[in-house]
Amino acid sequence: MKTKKKQTSHRSALPSQRARQPFIEHAQELRRRLYYIAAAVLVWGSATYAIQQRVVNALIKPAHGQHFIYTSPGGGIDFLFRVCVYSGLVLSTPIIVYNILEFLSPLMSRESRRFVLSVSLACGGLALAGVAFGYFIGLPAALHFLFHQFTTAQIKPLVTIQSYLSFVIAYMLGSALLFQLPLLLVSINRIKPLDPKKLFHYERWVILAAFVLAGLMNPTPNLLSQMLVAGPFILMYQLGILMIYLINRPKRQYTHQRVGLVHMKVPQEAPQPVEPAEAVPRYEPEPTPMLQFQPIQTDADPEPAGPRSLVFRDPLARPRQRHMDFIPPSSAMARE
Repeated sequence: MKTKKKQTSHRSALPSQRARQPFIEHAQELRRRLYYIAAAVLVWGSATYAIQQRVVNALIKPAHGQHFIYTSPGGGIDFLFRVCVYSGLVLSTPIIVYNILEFLSPLMSRESRRFVLSVSLACGGLALAGVAFGYFIGLPAALHFLFHQFTTAQIKPLVTIQSYLSFVIAYMLGSALLFQLPLLLVSINRIKPLDPKKLFHYERWVILAAFVLAGLMNPTPNLLSQMLVAGPFILMYQLGILMIYLINRPKRQYTHQRVGLVHMKVPQEAPQPVEPAEAVPRYEPEPTPMLQFQPIQTDADPEPAGPRSLVFRDPLARPRQRHMDFIPPSSAMARE
């Protein structure tokens, strides 16, 4: 009996546990995904520390032999720690994106999941292309201008390794974001369809913005260097317009087919002549009969000296009461 009571009490507690179960499961799932991301960053950071010399040489290569310093005893360790953390984050990007999508998968439909996955893959590819462009083309030109434009016999650049690393990371991040313009246009087109003709109309402003960004990223008066930075931005805009045109083309054909089915010419019968409507007689109310008063004279009594006798005739009265004679009393009766 005791065991049965315990089982019943346990069963009665199940509904409350099930009510709390979804939030607990989501919290546990989030914690598990964060553990995976932290482990990936730690593993890739440790791998970067194992080959730190090669990574540092690759970061310093665009400076063309420029010497760097650090101004504190722990400056070198701080630089290596930053390099390992940044490298771990960059190399763990696919794992981070995958865990985020898996955590949000119950909230997304199958089509949304496919779209987000394809956009994530394209985002990673364009980001790598932007980082490669910044590392091999944009960054060397910018550093050469900044390190050799303002130097004299008495003025020479003395740059710390921390500031150089911050500049390189910011430049790489800007190049990666610069190459995300096609995905930005595609995402906006998914929310609200865009017209490629209007996007071509706004291209002149895009060219202006591209040269302004080129001046900020590569501050040199050399026009060729400016075009090397502004050209990829303009090409990314053109690529975005092409992608929008290819995405909207099947929808446009489908709408044209639907419109063609709606506006198909259907054989119609010849219109039949419409007979003129008959003239409706105008209603004219009959004139209301007037009350007639006729003076009469009786044979029994002579004509009185007073006013004449009147007879009241009502034409609308019943036949029995059609003629009503009103004879005033004679003068003899009045005397009596």
